[in-house]
Amino acid sequence: MAFHDLTPNKTAPANAKSLLGLGPKFICKPKFTTGSILTGYDRLEVDFHRRVFFAGDSESQNDSTSDDAPPPPESKLYIRSKWRPDLCDIPDWVPARLKRLLEQLASDPKHLYPLADKGLGPCAVLYEQYVKDCLVHLLNETVYERLSLEEALQATTSLKAKIQEWLDDYEHIIGPKVKEYIEHHMSVNSSSPFGQFYIMYKIHKGIGKDGLWPTRPVCSDVTSIPHALGKWVTEMLLPMAKVQPSYFKDSFVLKSLLDNLILPPNARLFTADAVSMYTNIKTKEALTEIGNFIMENRDEFPHLDPDAVREALHLVFENNIFALGDTYWRQISGTAMGTPPAPAWATIFYALHEKEMVPRWSSNIMFYKRFIDDVIGIWLTDPDPIKDQELWNAFCEDMDSWHDMKWDCNKPTTSVDFMDLTVTIENDRIVTTLFEKDLN
Repeated sequence: MAFHDLTPNKTAPANAKSLLGLGPKFICKPKFTTGSILTGYDRLEVDFHRRVFFAGDSESQNDSTSDDAPPPPESKLYIRSKWRPDLCDIPDWVPARLKRLLEQLASDPKHLYPLADKGLGPCAVLYEQYVKDCLVHLLNETVYERLSLEEALQATTSLKAKIQEWLDDYEHIIGPKVKEYIEHHMSVNSSSPFGQFYIMYKIHKGIGKDGLWPTRPVCSDVTSIPHALGKWVTEMLLPMAKVQPSYFKDSFVLKSLLDNLILPPNARLFTADAVSMYTNIKTKEALTEIGNFIMENRDEFPHLDPDAVREALHLVFENNIFALGDTYWRQISGTAMGTPPAPAWATIFYALHEKEMVPRWSSNIMFYKRFIDDVIGIWLTDPDPIKDQELWNAFCEDMDSWHDMKWDCNKPTTSVDFMDLTVTIENDRIVTTLFEKDLN
């Protein structure tokens, strides 16, 4: 069971692990079925078609807040809780012990249970600490600006009008079905038009020297005005991302690529991790670089209209407006993790640098692949250790030379853990085994 009590004095309920450790997608299995399911077939078919057509429909949000919440102190930012929706009806077949525990956790005013990063399970944190950890990101004025409710509503209203104008201008390109899909989502999301900000705890990194756990900021935009347009942008960007030389789909593809390699004696494996990749992708520069790439390669991607895509990119990536509790924010730089096209956008953006960088190092780089913000490669060492270190340092500097993006480069070695694989050099071949993090 993966559950992590991150409270200072380990104050999470003692039995919380028995439930939350099962994972956020765990579903109890009833002892008995509910009888014939034939009568539900028609309903299932209707629901399935509706879900496919309107994929990504937001779940209903409970926006109620307590009227007796204390007023915000003049010198501090106060965030009133909106993270406690009503507990849904618990089926009768759920064991009484689990029912009581669910009710206890839902009514606990002191603790929250966010997820850890990298799929490492739920955590327990104090409510006050969670808010402070969120503000570590949001109070960075180079990335976010705070809005009043009126400013946020005005911005989303203006954005909705701009998207509608885009739909009218490019209906002949995108087709009536896509237009209907985007208009439907804008209509559904208009009553609560903001994305939702949250954080995931990077427990695999360990607690920092400042005594705080590092966190990853995420903005779920499923309830936002540009969400459906972002889905369309994703469909346009994906074919461009997949043809980049460094791209690979998943660890299965990576394994097949590695299995075919025959290595020289001086081959070593290396990995690199981008430092806060999404946040550090500067929006203005990325719009320019990717926009130019689209125009220069328009003949290679006949599935898209360059003008429509470039305008849509501006609408999506310049208008991330979201809420945290009863505070409202706009992201003014960087890319929000949780925006549908963000992975393809990030893949393409850094690939524009890799196309020139990797060939420059052909004498040292035998193999190079990247999965969004994680790089794996094979470095051919120089016989002179001093020269080899100089070359490696220069390569790492080259990786950092693209629009202020930074990478943590791990020194070449004979075995690395990458994604869900342990990759090892044995003689002149590569051997892979499954890797599971200790914290799982």
